Amino acid sequence: MQKLIEPIVYRGMTAKQVAEAYDDTISIPNLAILLQENRERAKICKDKLNPINDVAYGSEPIQKLDIYAPNQEKNIPVLLDIHGGGWIYGSKNPRSIPAEAIMSQRVIWVTIDYGLFPKYRMEEIISHIRSAVAWIYKNINQYGGNPNQLYISGQSSGAHLAATTLMEGWHNDFDVPEGVIKGLIALSGVYDLEGLVYASKNEIQEMLRLTLEEARCVSPFYHLPKKVIPVIIAYGDKEPLAYVREAEDYTKALEAVGCNVTLIKVRNANHFDMINAFSNHDESLFKTTMKMILNN
Repeated sequence: MQKLIEPIVYRGMTAKQVAEAYDDTISIPNLAILLQENRERAKICKDKLNPINDVAYGSEPIQKLDIYAPNQEKNIPVLLDIHGGGWIYGSKNPRSIPAEAIMSQRVIWVTIDYGLFPKYRMEEIISHIRSAVAWIYKNINQYGGNPNQLYISGQSSGAHLAATTLMEGWHNDFDVPEGVIKGLIALSGVYDLEGLVYASKNEIQEMLRLTLEEARCVSPFYHLPKKVIPVIIAYGDKEPLAYVREAEDYTKALEAVGCNVTLIKVRNANHFDMINAFSNHDESLFKTTMKMILNN
């Protein structure tokens, strides 16, 4: 019996190979332990720092944010962070891990919750992110922040969502200036969602159900900024192929339109280690981020 040959569907890969290339768990045998350790560490951090919790930034119940602000500081930079989870899972709580390191540099750290699939579609999720940006721009001065020094970071699907704030055409609708974001830090992100359309059936693809046209409409790779800003793009050296390609391709695309991009490969890091690198004063990722924010 002749063996069926699977067709090539995307960048020289079959649908199964595409799915494997985006599988961030495939090379992590102790994933459950790693995630539990991160959750426990995050709870300790949040209990210690006692942020201003669950501030509403929109009308939906999920639209809440936490503010980690150094005491008695005024007019200092702000870093808004967006959690990952494949647009399906996740919350702002584990993102408390980098808070103390960020605050030690006289920077406010803001983490947000936003709508997730299947209750919300991608356009609504992106709208939540932009609503959070608008709320922070208009209100963060009450917490010691400078609205004119607003930076944004995100990890995994959160990096995609953070990058959508660089896209054009949304600022007037949210009553913010076009240059409201002063810099982007994107960790282990997906910037061209076209690959997810071609992946063989998995939970994320089944939930998102994006058409090729929809994927292009919400992909930062196809909607590059005209107002150039500094960008840091990072990935772990133990991550699957797709995340390396995404980082390299988005770096080249941003450089082509004039952005100053720093591409960082984090040593000995898988997809779920990146939050720890972002919290470590000795890591290049942390140092480069602080240099961007404090010297820009």
